[in-house]
Amino acid sequence: MRRETYNKELVKLMSTKTFPTVGRRTQAAAAFAGLIALIAGLAFMSGPGNQAGAASGAAAAAGKAVYLGKASAKRIPLCPQNCQSVVIVSGFQAKAGGVGNAYRVPFIGNITRWRLKLGKPTAKDRQFFQDRFGAVPQAAIGVLAKREQNGKIVYKLRRRSAIQNLNRFLGKTATFNLAAPIKVNKGDYVALIVPTWAPALAVPDACSIVRVNGKDQMKNPSVCRQFNASNSWVASRDRTTCTQKVTMRNSQPQIDVNSLASYGCRFNGALTYGVRVESR
Repeated sequence: MRRETYNKELVKLMSTKTFPTVGRRTQAAAAFAGLIALIAGLAFMSGPGNQAGAASGAAAAAGKAVYLGKASAKRIPLCPQNCQSVVIVSGFQAKAGGVGNAYRVPFIGNITRWRLKLGKPTAKDRQFFQDRFGAVPQAAIGVLAKREQNGKIVYKLRRRSAIQNLNRFLGKTATFNLAAPIKVNKGDYVALIVPTWAPALAVPDACSIVRVNGKDQMKNPSVCRQFNASNSWVASRDRTTCTQKVTMRNSQPQIDVNSLASYGCRFNGALTYGVRVESR
């Protein structure tokens, strides 16, 4: 979940990073949450659509492929310099590089491959994540269909990939080719599923907290705000929990196929995954 930071000793309230992202930050960073402006609310996806959407009919007719999340996939996690991880959550990019609905499927097709850029935590950072969220970093992707239940927007997990062990990919780009393509429908969303933790969140150096004259302050608030205005994602948490610390009670990845979940928290940042969809 992107603007939330955590002290090493306490997985506290979200501050300048995103929610299910966790980093070894100082508690003082929370004072800058206003600058980052966490946006809580129901995840009603709006915007101009992903780049593939405009030519969806032509692409489908020609049997072409699109890559969802081009802007996000180009981002690089700032880790270990400012190491953060997405933890025990499912999420998908609402806006990437200023483009809305960046992970909405533009036509009927198959997911044939997905990628995930990962930061490389220091031994100290890694121990922090392992002690709190699991010994092995893991991730998968899931296909979500928007539904309405009791007047609220929820997402049904239609299909998902196998959960991958990310240990050997830390500091690299992991590419997973699917032997059995995952079917998708036009209008589906493709989410990143993180059962434990994964350093897969890009934050610009401008958003780092530095010590100046004995005080903690953001390195470049103006640049950080511009980035956050163009990059945001939604997380599988109820909207009433968006500013709470991450726990197993208020944050769970959506793993079970056919399950329904609310993606009620919206955070700044770029989840660093990309998905190849081929028309069928």
